[in-house]
Amino acid sequence: MSGRRPKVDPPARMDAISHASEQGNDMAGYTVIDVETTGLSPEHHDRIVEIGVVYVEHDGNIQDHWSTLINPGRDVGPTHIHGIRASDVLKAPTFADVAPYLLRAVTGRTIVAHNASFDLRFIASEMMRAGVPLPSLPLSGVCTMSWSTAYLQAPSRRLVDCCRSCGIPLGHAHSAESDALATARLLGHYLRASSCQPPWLETIHASRSYRWPALPDVYPDMSMCARSSAPPAREDGWLDAVVSRMPRAADARVDSYLDVLEKAMIDGFLAEHEKTALVAVATDAGLTKGQVLDVHCDYLRAMAVVAMADDVLTPEERQQLDAAARVLGLGIADVDAALDYARHGDSASARAAERLQAVGIHLERGDRVVFTGEMGRQRSEWEDIARRAGLQPGSVTKATRVVVAADPNSLSGKAAKARVYGVPIVTEAAFVGILDSYVRRAECPPRSPA
Repeated sequence: MSGRRPKVDPPARMDAISHASEQGNDMAGYTVIDVETTGLSPEHHDRIVEIGVVYVEHDGNIQDHWSTLINPGRDVGPTHIHGIRASDVLKAPTFADVAPYLLRAVTGRTIVAHNASFDLRFIASEMMRAGVPLPSLPLSGVCTMSWSTAYLQAPSRRLVDCCRSCGIPLGHAHSAESDALATARLLGHYLRASSCQPPWLETIHASRSYRWPALPDVYPDMSMCARSSAPPAREDGWLDAVVSRMPRAADARVDSYLDVLEKAMIDGFLAEHEKTALVAVATDAGLTKGQVLDVHCDYLRAMAVVAMADDVLTPEERQQLDAAARVLGLGIADVDAALDYARHGDSASARAAERLQAVGIHLERGDRVVFTGEMGRQRSEWEDIARRAGLQPGSVTKATRVVVAADPNSLSGKAAKARVYGVPIVTEAAFVGILDSYVRRAECPPRSPA
């Protein structure tokens, strides 16, 4: 592919798509994007080093795709993860070179990515760095990670596990082309499961109507640059095995943060700049320092539960847990406490899932809560408890803070509507913890400074 114009505009087909997009035609399709980066946060000068773009029709069929390495104008970051070396990008285009073609790819179409907030933050940063004015932020797109709970029986948020759950091959993880193609096929699975009537219509409208700058009349010459080798195979599968069995967070912001955290944990070391970058990711997700610490503590507990599932802790597993704790900013005492927690067997596993599910969900007086399904308590009883606590039970709206379901994977109308609005869905047991925390804060409000 290197040395020729990128295959971004099959003339008749892409012209027709562009024309349909300009006319606001609902048949305009999706543009799936994946990026490999030098680090975790564009706010801390990390850059895109590879981009993959896939065109998908409204019915989920893949039309075309292209990818290229990008010269970031700095070091390429973790070669041991993405497999890209400094010598690979010497003759690669800059993002400014790619920007006109990417504008063509997204204008009038719906952007899609796995953990979309991560990819779109990098895309926005690079666009602005390249002198492309963006009228509003954040950019909007369909997140296949967020929607995986609605369409898949996959415990893990990772792309490889989501794909495995529905039989989609993933050629080379951490290759932008392979990851974008896998994400496109995952999108196709969702579209077919919803009979091409997806529940993310508001996102479609927001993405297709976004006022991107006018497309250029003449496109500059740009030679794509293919990577010379596949990403390196992971030598240590322990973390992969643990992460693939970790419970999901109900709050999409927390799940998005955990996905970035797991990227940082791959090498078992978190440099100071990566810690700073993670803080930026958490801040961008609207998480407070206290919430992040809660996430890290509950995540370590969940890791310990998975490690102790066979009731045996090997020296290697202990070493890995200690390393994970260091990455999470926790200590050896925290590992000991997590292991004590995990030794309570099935009950600990359930509690770990409930705690991680509840992280990030903090109720305030007047918040709307919704109950659905056959739970341990009658729905009317829960609604009465909610009213007495100063909450507002009712139907699902955009303002709903949380939906409590007997099964978070419920296909009930309330649960389906909650997913459309991005409302967290939690179990009854998880809600008990959320409610207890809310009541304690209401009884002991923070003191104002003297």
